Amino acid sequence: MAPLKDTPLAQITTADLTNLVLRPMVEAGRSPNTIRNVFSVMSGVWKMAVELGVVGGENPASKVKRPKIDNQRDRFFTKAEAAKLLSILKDNSIDTHDVALLSLFSGLRIGECLALTWADVNLKEGRMFVKDTKNKRNRHAYITAEIREVLNRRHQGQSKTDRILGRGKLQHFATSIRSHFNQAVNDLGLNDGIIDRRQKLVFHFLRHTFASWLVQMGKPLYTVSRLMGHSSIKMTERYAHLAPETQRAAAMGLEGILSDS
Repeated sequence: MAPLKDTPLAQITTADLTNLVLRPMVEAGRSPNTIRNVFSVMSGVWKMAVELGVVGGENPASKVKRPKIDNQRDRFFTKAEAAKLLSILKDNSIDTHDVALLSLFSGLRIGECLALTWADVNLKEGRMFVKDTKNKRNRHAYITAEIREVLNRRHQGQSKTDRILGRGKLQHFATSIRSHFNQAVNDLGLNDGIIDRRQKLVFHFLRHTFASWLVQMGKPLYTVSRLMGHSSIKMTERYAHLAPETQRAAAMGLEGILSDS
């Protein structure tokens, strides 16, 4: 087979890209993300060539089976880590502390936290209405004693349309929150020695911790899924390994069930 560099662009096939690009990269141990980036560049080059009239037809890179990226994160905050983090945030940035606490105790994404208005809060019933979510499914989050303290402290006669957390543009405020959060994590050394980016503690891990703690407590995956606003129970099943004793207890509940028959 001729080297790819000697093949005219218009004659390159999906088989060429699979055998001469994909396979060697996989054998060399390149990461799925790197491989996908390479093929994204190739697709861009082909698109530009089509626009210039150099080639025509279907992009050969589009049919190459690219490796999937496993973004599953097994790490989450321990109770001690969460307590230390909230303590340092309270001293350094009360806004970041309040957003972080809300996410940790409700499972809300940072955007969902910052979008909440006072009209979304029902203190009497102890719940918050979460709307315009990532997967377009509205849901309720529930007000723990920790969240109630934050809401009571922040409520100073604002109108119903005012946001509970943050000022100005959501994106800018979210960037500031993440910056303060990352600084606190670094100050505590929580990511020291962690090489895999998927295991580095970032703001989103607060939501991940919410789910992980609930599963460890034996809460049903379906319940956790609804609280997280997952579009599919499959997204929640990645937490199943955190409750082996719960599964064991469920199975052992059948022990002796026929003895009284």
